[in-house]
Amino acid sequence: MEPSTIVLWDIDGTLLRAARAGTASFTVALATVAKTEFPTKRLDLGGRTDPEIAAMVLAAAGVDDPAMVPLLLAEVEAEYERHEEEFAAVTHALDGVHETIAAFAEQGVVQGVVTGNLQSVATRKLRAAGVLDDLRLDVAGYGSDSNVRADLVALALHRAEAAGLAVELRQVWIIGDTRRDLACAQANGVRCALVATGTTPVDVLAALGPDVALESLAEPASRAELLDAVARSASGHDPTEVSSASR
Repeated sequence: MEPSTIVLWDIDGTLLRAARAGTASFTVALATVAKTEFPTKRLDLGGRTDPEIAAMVLAAAGVDDPAMVPLLLAEVEAEYERHEEEFAAVTHALDGVHETIAAFAEQGVVQGVVTGNLQSVATRKLRAAGVLDDLRLDVAGYGSDSNVRADLVALALHRAEAAGLAVELRQVWIIGDTRRDLACAQANGVRCALVATGTTPVDVLAALGPDVALESLAEPASRAELLDAVARSASGHDPTEVSSASR
């Protein structure tokens, strides 16, 4: 069986933006479960799993009880369910995402997700952004699977094999927007493309050493660069030989 080219998308800041739905959900959940306010201290949450975020938020709010983490996460899920329509109205796919997904599909690339979001939250966000039906959720890893992001990549690839796909690490890509997306790719020996559609500038992302670093997917030239790099890795070439338009 020929190995499949697999792209595992990050969600927030890469595929879509959900206009502070996460903060709103955690704020209400924290008040409900722990009877305290969301901490005002700035927290480094980008690229983390929801269980990590829950633990950090509780600690910053002065709640030192690991048993509160699953309770907080359950309330976050309930908050997303209660406000699904409201959150969907402020969720949108980022520029160029639909076009990139469609182009990968034309090339026969298998597209799943690796996200720190809980699975139910991820599904709601993807549906609201109009990309749910374009991705394979059986080739995925979620924050509800593990609080360690690197584990989610390994789990997604295990699920890919269980679904009958042949996995070759050089043909697997993580596409994300943070240094933690790159770290989880490196921990699993797979490729990584970073886009500066989150909060980190493209020059900072490029300096981390991903296979590809792009300002965004909005421009056809940027999408073409990413598609070419992925295609080159499938043919056994080094994708870093492609000159980056962002560098």
